[in-house]
Amino acid sequence: MHYLDSPIKQKLRLLAIPMLMLVGTGLHTALAMAGTSEQALTVAFLYNFLKFAEWPEDPSQSELTLCVIESADFGNELEKIAGRSVQNKKVRIKQLGLNENPGGCQLLFIPGEEKPVRIREWLKNTANTPILVVSNMNEFLDMGGMILLVENDQRLQFEVNLEPVRRAGLRLNSQLLQIARSVRGN
Repeated sequence: MHYLDSPIKQKLRLLAIPMLMLVGTGLHTALAMAGTSEQALTVAFLYNFLKFAEWPEDPSQSELTLCVIESADFGNELEKIAGRSVQNKKVRIKQLGLNENPGGCQLLFIPGEEKPVRIREWLKNTANTPILVVSNMNEFLDMGGMILLVENDQRLQFEVNLEPVRRAGLRLNSQLLQIARSVRGN
């Protein structure tokens, strides 16, 4: 039996995703999670990706900037994590317009509603830079993306492509990789 498909791994994955979200975010209680919107869950995942990723050391950096493409509709959900502390740094939220430079972002979320040609442009603009790029577009990992958010049986899960993560000089915590639905490039 392959390690990723072991019964223990499957049970850990089922337990770990809600635990990862609850332990790290402080945004919701276990009871509130059941009725939480997809936008709120996505924001909780993004917040936890900030917590479980490592960027090249930059002592002058006092913030971690989570950038979202303007077309991403999160309502007020992003405001709930703005200013929170992650890795002893404040979370800053920044919306990027069509031709804005993603430099200065530590995490970039590209919504799946973005046209594939635009997603490829964002990926080209962030290639080999220390920006963790996340999307919920189905073919995102095949396009060279790093983390794909996937809705499965009314649960939000994620998949990881380690090759572009490594090329960008980033590291993902092993706990995060253990609860991923799949990991490419191991």
